[in-house]
Amino acid sequence: MIDLSALLISAFYMFGSLSGFLHEQNQQIVGSVAALLLWIKMFYWMRLFRAFAAFIRMITEILKDIQVFMVMLLLCLAAFTSVIMILQINRNEVHCADEECAPIYDAYIGFPFFDAFIHAYLTGLGDFNKDNYSERNAVVTWVMFLIATVLVQLVFMNLLIAIMGESFSKIMAMMEQSTQKELCSMMEDHIWLQRIDELFATSRYILWLTPQTDKSSGTAVERQIAQLKDYVEDRADQSDQKIIREIN
Repeated sequence: MIDLSALLISAFYMFGSLSGFLHEQNQQIVGSVAALLLWIKMFYWMRLFRAFAAFIRMITEILKDIQVFMVMLLLCLAAFTSVIMILQINRNEVHCADEECAPIYDAYIGFPFFDAFIHAYLTGLGDFNKDNYSERNAVVTWVMFLIATVLVQLVFMNLLIAIMGESFSKIMAMMEQSTQKELCSMMEDHIWLQRIDELFATSRYILWLTPQTDKSSGTAVERQIAQLKDYVEDRADQSDQKIIREIN
C-alpha cells in the first residue's frame, strides 16, 4: 500500500505541476505527503545493510510493544481534552459579554476538539501555555493542569521509557537473529517476483525450518547455558547407549 500510494501521489504531483490544474498551496501539500512516503520507502530499503537492519527491527518491535500504551495515552489525552473544552465554555462570548475573557488554549487549526487535544498533548510534553489559566475558573483549571502533568508527564512518559528499554534489551540479546529476520522478511516481500511453481517443478520435498521456540526466550547467557545443558545430555545419552551395546 505504501509503494502504490507513493507512486500514485508522486505521479499526481508531477501531473499537477506540469498541467497547473492544482492550486500551488494544494500542490505543495500533495508534494509533502509524497515526500514522506518516499522517505518511509528509503528506510525500508536500508534494511539491506546489516548495520541498519537490526536497528530498524528494533524500531518496529518498539512500535508493536507500545500499542496498548498508545491507546491508554490517547484515552488519557481525550479525557483532558473534554475537560478543557467544558471549561472553555465559560470563556465564550455569551458568558464573557461584560468582560474580555482570554481562551484557555489557542486556535491551532480552527476545530475546537483538535485545538483542545493539541493543547493537552503539548501540556504532556512540557509546552505549558498557561498564561490565561487564571482568567476564569482558576482553581479548577489549575487542578486539572496539575493532574494532567502528573499522569501524562510523570507516569505515562516514564512508563514509555521502561517499555522501550525492555524492547531494546530484548532485541540486543538476539541481534544476529533480528538482522537475519529483517533480511528474510525482505525476501518474503518480493517472493512474488519468483516463479515458485517453476523453481520447484522437479523437487519432491520442501524443507520448512522454524526456530525451537521452547528454548529461544531469555538472555544470550541463558540460551548458551541451555545449549550447553542439551549438549551434556546428548553426550550422556550416547555414552549410555555405547555402554549398553558393549554389555550386550
